[in-house]
Amino acid sequence: MSETDSLYLTSIEKYIVEIDSFYNKYSQVKQPKIIFIEYQDYLSKIPDSISGYRVQKIGLGNRKKIFKKNKGELRYVKIFPLTIKDGQFNITLIPYFAELKRKKHLFLSLSDWTRVIFEFKNGRLNYAKTENGGI
Repeated sequence: MSETDSLYLTSIEKYIVEIDSFYNKYSQVKQPKIIFIEYQDYLSKIPDSISGYRVQKIGLGNRKKIFKKNKGELRYVKIFPLTIKDGQFNITLIPYFAELKRKKHLFLSLSDWTRVIFEFKNGRLNYAKTENGGI
């Protein structure tokens, strides 16, 4: 893994901490240990398992099959490319409640977001903090 790949891995690990914390605090329902992420080339080296969660990458080739297996509904996470804002490096993860209807129409309902922030120190990017927000 390159340094950039490890930033995406760290971001997913921090997102997992956030969702575990949320479900432990607010839900009596057992959290499924799977994360469905939208496939992007910059996520190609993300492993299939992170912090006890299975990571399933969804692309056009397997989207229909995955949604069918999950009764047409699942939590679909978009991980946006690394950006720079105010001298900080950010990776934003947005989970959506997703429904696939009529085989081709994907409906997304936004719930909240997680932004993982990195700072450049001593010649490398280091994790700084995690921010959350809602709509």
